[in-house]
Amino acid sequence: MKVWAFANQKGGVGKTTTTITLAGLIAQQSKRVLMIDFDPHSSLTAYLGWDADTLDSSSYLLFDALSKNSLDYRICQRILMRTPFKNLYLIPGSLALATLDKKLSKLDGMGLVLEKTLELLKNDFDYVLIDCPPVVGILMVNALATCHHLIIPVQTEYLALKGLERMMRTIEMIAKAKHQKFSFTILPTMF
Repeated sequence: MKVWAFANQKGGVGKTTTTITLAGLIAQQSKRVLMIDFDPHSSLTAYLGWDADTLDSSSYLLFDALSKNSLDYRICQRILMRTPFKNLYLIPGSLALATLDKKLSKLDGMGLVLEKTLELLKNDFDYVLIDCPPVVGILMVNALATCHHLIIPVQTEYLALKGLERMMRTIEMIAKAKHQKFSFTILPTMF
């Protein structure tokens, strides 16, 4: 399973559009693709036709389950949604994700929720694409700690380039913590 995260510390640079476009291209190659919406705005979920406010469960449930020592394959399957597109699956986002840093960030193991989730799903998917929020917090840390490759969409304008500078500092910190190089690609968007 290959795990790619799409992140930038600036919003509106094309993270969600890049995630869904690349997921579609990979799925057309007969690969099973899981998309994870880690953004409280839930744009990826909405893009695929769901209203996150009306869903019974979301990626938030993964964190809640781990905090209660009940994260297992059944929980993952409960959250997993089949999209209308062949080979594309989604773990949806929700506004509840915005509360994670305040509620659960102090608990042990919260930085490894995604890693534990993907270990449970490792035989089900060829690729996992994670759409991250534009802030460093428990969600982005989970994605960066788990991904094999990071794609940083960057709009070719001043404020987005400032976001890229912040993102590069975050990558350096994660690389030091993991004691390894961090594989990433900077992707210019909307030029």
